[in-house]
Amino acid sequence: MVRRILSIFTREIRGLHEAAYVLAGFSLLSQVLALVRDRTFAHLFGAGPVLDAYFAAFRIPDIVFAFLTLFVSSFALVPLLSARDEKEQGKLLGNVLFAFGTVAVAVAVVLWFTIPRLVPFLFPGFSKDALENTVTLSRLMLAQPVLLGLSSIASSVIQVLRRFVIFALAPILYNVGIIIGALFFYPVFGISGLAGGVVVGAVLHFAAQAIPLFGHTRHMVRPSFASLGSSIIDVAIPSMPRALALSAQQVLLLAFAGIASLTVAGTISALSFSFNLQSVPLTVIGLSYAAALFPALAALMAKGDTDGFIREVWASIRHIIFWTFPAITMIVVLRAHIVRVILGTGAFSWNDTRLTAALLACFALSLISQSVILIFSRAYYAAHETLTPIMVNVSAALVAALAAYYGVIWVGSTDLPRFFIEVLFRVGDVPGTPAIIIPLAYSLVMIVASFVFAFLFARKFAYESRTGNTLLVSFASSVIAGASAYGTLQLLGPLLPTATFVGLLTQGASAGIVGLVAWIATLYLLKSAELEEIRAMLHKQFPKPDLLTRQ
Repeated sequence: MVRRILSIFTREIRGLHEAAYVLAGFSLLSQVLALVRDRTFAHLFGAGPVLDAYFAAFRIPDIVFAFLTLFVSSFALVPLLSARDEKEQGKLLGNVLFAFGTVAVAVAVVLWFTIPRLVPFLFPGFSKDALENTVTLSRLMLAQPVLLGLSSIASSVIQVLRRFVIFALAPILYNVGIIIGALFFYPVFGISGLAGGVVVGAVLHFAAQAIPLFGHTRHMVRPSFASLGSSIIDVAIPSMPRALALSAQQVLLLAFAGIASLTVAGTISALSFSFNLQSVPLTVIGLSYAAALFPALAALMAKGDTDGFIREVWASIRHIIFWTFPAITMIVVLRAHIVRVILGTGAFSWNDTRLTAALLACFALSLISQSVILIFSRAYYAAHETLTPIMVNVSAALVAALAAYYGVIWVGSTDLPRFFIEVLFRVGDVPGTPAIIIPLAYSLVMIVASFVFAFLFARKFAYESRTGNTLLVSFASSVIAGASAYGTLQLLGPLLPTATFVGLLTQGASAGIVGLVAWIATLYLLKSAELEEIRAMLHKQFPKPDLLTRQ
């Protein structure tokens, strides 16, 4: 029985779209648990100083993990492992584990003593209590990047073996650990229990990913100076672009939190909640395709199949556009319903809902662009073209941070833009509205960066003309879907009470279903190629029974 269960989780998956949909399914489950996690936090604390400290405490450990990807990046490890036999794989993994462990522990020790000085500088708007809580949580969370780094090394083996089911299981267990911390550790240990949940989640994340490593441990040997140096060079140099890009993203999120701390208490919490909500479609669609695509692209480039490489990249982008456009319109139209249904409980007030909904709508505008950037970045890494993703990602992060900082100052000190934003998002009497400029600046920069990526990739490799048609068809069908959902809200508004959870859920779900039906109908009338591809794939996976044969 146990062997059968393990065989399900460790089975090999070869097809790109099949792998993407498997990852999407597990990612959806993981995101559902993430929403349960956020609802738990919203219920217990609301958008206030406690959660501000909790979310701010993640920023330093996350930057540490981004730095440590120099040693654990799957973008370097997957191609290296793919090109070696099992014995050489074990040798490489042993060297990488030794180097990573040594550096990770040293960095954690140094940061343990320096965090009390870093936190007041990074979050200048925090109160004394918030600063103390942030320091405590940040110190305890330093175990997270070490554990996630070990998990990332193991995940490289999983991706090479194309065992995507167990790869996708790890984030689910991570969220389970965090929920345990909020529900069981916090009542006993106080705010430190929240960090304890994060550590437990990271342990579970690593434990799930470590299963495929057992088959390689017999080939691991004590590192020699020569082999260790060679392995570090082999891994660190190709990983540097990914580490820089990831570090830039984490520094950007740190900058956003620091900027938000200058406004009112609870703004960091609302910003984090909205970012997490927009990450659901980003993870389920964009990241699932990107994770499934990278090993395939690395294999195609290793074989010299440039045509197949280009075809797979643009096919992934077309399907991302196809799925993400309607998600954007539904989020924008149903933003208040989404936030209130998911987070609107306990200490999470109506003002918290309105501010978080406005922030969510602004983040959602760039969902396609964020997903496309993931695809193009992986395509360049697979092609061993590292300079382009470094330049685009780092430049975008820098511009977004500057735009957010000066935008918040401008909106906070000037009546006209603040009034325009408050009227547009209906948050005129909600504190902290200047923070809306943060996700708005982020989305605008991401949209520009995605077009820059597309232009550079098309010039370097090729452009597939079908992508433009997909963009137009998806835009048209999504606009009709959004208009249908909005019309349904206006129709049901007088009939269903929005003061109750059931009424709000019924109203939002009804509008969403009507929008979905309108989206599919429009795609069918416009003869969407992606809709036909999905229908054909489903028919292949679940063929109709042959009644004549049964007879």
